[in-house]
Amino acid sequence: MFLFLSLFFFLFLQDLSLAQKPIIFTNNDPYVKATKGKEFFIALGYPAFANFYDFLPPEKIFIKTANGTVGLTLIRKELFDPWFNKPRIAYSTLINGTYGGDLLFCLESKNLLTDNKRITKHFTKMVIHADKEGGWDKECGFDLEILPFTRPYGLVVGGILWGQVLYLGQPVSEGMVSVERLRIKPLEKLPKASTEEPNLPIFIRTTKLKIDGTFIVNFEEEGWWVVSFSMPRGTATYGNQNYPFELSTHLWVYVFPKGEKKIEKKSRKRR
Repeated sequence: MFLFLSLFFFLFLQDLSLAQKPIIFTNNDPYVKATKGKEFFIALGYPAFANFYDFLPPEKIFIKTANGTVGLTLIRKELFDPWFNKPRIAYSTLINGTYGGDLLFCLESKNLLTDNKRITKHFTKMVIHADKEGGWDKECGFDLEILPFTRPYGLVVGGILWGQVLYLGQPVSEGMVSVERLRIKPLEKLPKASTEEPNLPIFIRTTKLKIDGTFIVNFEEEGWWVVSFSMPRGTATYGNQNYPFELSTHLWVYVFPKGEKKIEKKSRKRR
């Protein structure tokens, strides 16, 4: 079984739309209160396949508030990787809403060597809602960043996210944005295509940037989703060897179930 899973996963890695990325999530939604902290988990892996890797401590990790930035303290955790049946190094941090207003959770990784033999620096963010709206459209200040034009929380199934990709503060005029959901499903439950193979395009969907760097993506399931964009930046050295180098930026959002239908059904029963 282990050999089959390893071969299966290796074949998937040949598709360049698949990429390791930082995974940021909580046990429910990214809402916090001043009176109670919430635990956020930070990991590395392939979100669509619930596959985790050991994650080196990030280069920078902080929250950005209306009054400045605050560094975060990480606690080492372990997340179980079902693909290779072993625990992986991850982290957690506790965040509350004492700062007031929306918070930007910002993470910049070290240069990481990927399975596809590329070196990647990741810039990852999430907007955390803390009691009152304001500041969700601000930037972490990354070299490469996704700027949301749609408020990136309070999203429901069927909703859309409108955003823009910026490099050094300027719109990126071409490239592909990918979107995928954080899944935790056994291999046999993955939806299959007519070829009897897992339907990869369902897990990793892509859309082209407009010339002004904008894009629109939608979410058809509840849960945690990540919107990503990568761009090549020459080569970099890892160890004593040169590899293609890229920057990759990610925006994590939470999508709520669409509750209106449930309310409709209840009202009909009452009638």
